[in-house]
Amino acid sequence: MKKLFAFLIITIAFTSLASFKVSKPENFGFYKGSFDNLIRESKKLKKPIILDFWAAWCAPCQKLDKETFTDKELGAYLSQNFLVYKVDIDTFDGMEIVDRFSIDVFPTMLVYDSKNGQLGKFKGFYPAGYLQKELEKVQAKHHIYPVRSQDGLAINR
Repeated sequence: MKKLFAFLIITIAFTSLASFKVSKPENFGFYKGSFDNLIRESKKLKKPIILDFWAAWCAPCQKLDKETFTDKELGAYLSQNFLVYKVDIDTFDGMEIVDRFSIDVFPTMLVYDSKNGQLGKFKGFYPAGYLQKELEKVQAKHHIYPVRSQDGLAINR
C-alpha cells in the first residue's frame, strides 16, 4: 500500500511539473533574412524598417534586448508598424550597413523607408515606453501609418 501511495504521489508530481509552463515574454519577431530581402519585403508590405545596430560585447545593446524589446506593448506596436532588423556590427554584412548609414554609436536604432531614406535615429538605450513615443512622433512627422491588409487604406489615428 505504501508503495502504491508513493507511486501515485510521484506520478502526480511529475505530471504537474510536465504541464507547468514558464511564461516567456511575448515579443515580436526580428526580420530574419538578408538586408536586400528586407528592403524588398518593406516595399511589398509598405512598412518602414527599424535597423537595430548592436554587438554582443555592447552592454547597452544587451540591455535593449532584455528590457526594451521584450515589452509586450512595444512588441505589438513594432509588429504592426515596422519591420525590425538586427544589424550585427561585428559581421562583414553588418559593417557594410554601418558604413552605409554612418553609424558611430551602439546601440543605434535607425528608422528607414525605401522611398524617403532615413526618417529617424535613436542612439543609446531607450526604455520601451519612451521608444514607442519617439517612434510615434516619427510616424506622425512623416505620415507613416500601418496599412490594412484587406483594403490597402491607411489606418487613421
